[in-house]
Amino acid sequence: MKTICYQTKKILLVEDYDQVIAYTKSMLVLLGFSQIVVAKNAEAALHACRKTHFDLILCDYNLGQGRDGYQLFEALKAESLLKADCSFIVVSGERHRQDVYGMVEFLPDDYLLKPFNYAGLQRRIERAIEVKQALCQPYQLIAEENYADALQACDVAIEEHPKYQTYVRRLKGELLVKLGRYHSAEQLYQDVLSFRELPWARLGLAVAKFNLQQEAEAELMLAELSQQAETKIEAMDWLCKLYLKQSKVQDAFEMVRQVAEASPKNYLRQHRLANLAVVNNQPELAVRVHARLLEAARYSIHDTADNMLNYARAMVQAAQHQTEREKQRTLAKVCSFIKDIKKRFSPDSYMQDQRVIEARIDLLLGHKDKAVAKLQQSEELSLGKAPSPSGLLDRARAYFEAGNLAMSDHYMKELSDKAQATEWYDTSVLVMYRAEQDKYAEKRDLMIDSNNAGMEAYRKGHYSDAIRYFCEAQKAMPANANIALNLLQAISQKGRLNNELIDLSHQCIDVIDKASLFFEQRQRYQLVKQNIQQIL
Repeated sequence: MKTICYQTKKILLVEDYDQVIAYTKSMLVLLGFSQIVVAKNAEAALHACRKTHFDLILCDYNLGQGRDGYQLFEALKAESLLKADCSFIVVSGERHRQDVYGMVEFLPDDYLLKPFNYAGLQRRIERAIEVKQALCQPYQLIAEENYADALQACDVAIEEHPKYQTYVRRLKGELLVKLGRYHSAEQLYQDVLSFRELPWARLGLAVAKFNLQQEAEAELMLAELSQQAETKIEAMDWLCKLYLKQSKVQDAFEMVRQVAEASPKNYLRQHRLANLAVVNNQPELAVRVHARLLEAARYSIHDTADNMLNYARAMVQAAQHQTEREKQRTLAKVCSFIKDIKKRFSPDSYMQDQRVIEARIDLLLGHKDKAVAKLQQSEELSLGKAPSPSGLLDRARAYFEAGNLAMSDHYMKELSDKAQATEWYDTSVLVMYRAEQDKYAEKRDLMIDSNNAGMEAYRKGHYSDAIRYFCEAQKAMPANANIALNLLQAISQKGRLNNELIDLSHQCIDVIDKASLFFEQRQRYQLVKQNIQQIL
């Protein structure tokens, strides 16, 4: 019966070695498969899947040059090329812990270590196909994002296929969490654990408790599960999420460093590490992580212009804290790197964000007029396009550095709205946004307090004190024209000027001339400028 069943199944064998292809194909024929397609690399496999819906994919993890099995599986899911009853079995000769974690983490239906024999292959294929058939209806409804009906389909599957009730209950628990029915999920996992101690059920119970605000219990359970090979990676991810929820940013940072080291293939986790490195004042680490992501994303669905721009953004952010010589070297590297993006991607996909990065470079070099022009170009290029979270944050930073608080607040609010409204939003980006918001608020408060103190000192005729206060305000926001005008007005009352005040006057004039002033500010500037020019 199985031989007849297998004769109707279409199987894709993804393998790059001819000897292994011949060996595996002969075993598949013995098992009863007759419709066997071979692909020697991921691109050929993608092409085959776009033409044919396969019932089983047997894929080697390491496929030589280009995409590996992990990246192929990502691409197939991204293009919805895996039908609900298709089984994906990954094959690998890797036994290193990091590679095994990476294999298991991308959740194939099963995995098979090389070398394998006929009996081992038969056992894996039988189980994978039978489980997929038992869960075909729930999986189909999940693919349609109909989670409520998928949950009901699980109950039907348990009755019709009691042999695979463990698999069905695991899926049902995940659906209950997905639907926000945390109490029901907690009860299901407790029922499973009352019969058998299964690591996935223990992890599911911890996740349910996390969502039910039982954080102390969840933390203890997750800490224990992070020490077990089967649940290590997921438990550490949930611990990181728990620490972020509790605003324990340092603990979250240390946890994500550990899990990123244990399983380095996951792109989103590495990106989370880079974000938390920025929050923890380690911009150089963020640069190194984004450099690794450039390599890791190659051939994957994450190989985008925005991924390349993230590396440039990280370098610009690091340059903020460098010496003048280091800054010049870093910014030159950024400019050179940006030129390489056009070799791989269409300008329409990145030019609006590239202009923002170039504006931030100009601001670091003191060219505010060029920066403002590039920000305006970016606005025009962005019409009808939705920036990424990193792109929104970069815009907020650029406008703040340019002294345009209204536009900075606008993009900060847009970022905040996305954080509240979209499920895909990464918690670490939200934490980075809040840290950036706190930093800007601190700078703004310093600027306002110093500026107010300077105005009070000026009113009393204490011009030296006023200059000192306005200089403090200008350090917090060097491109703010109003502060520059207040400082220039205080300097104009000093009479004879030393070289330091002369240089300071020219800097203020440069900032003010590049800014758009209100009518009253322009009138005041004309009077102050006449006075200062007489002294100079």
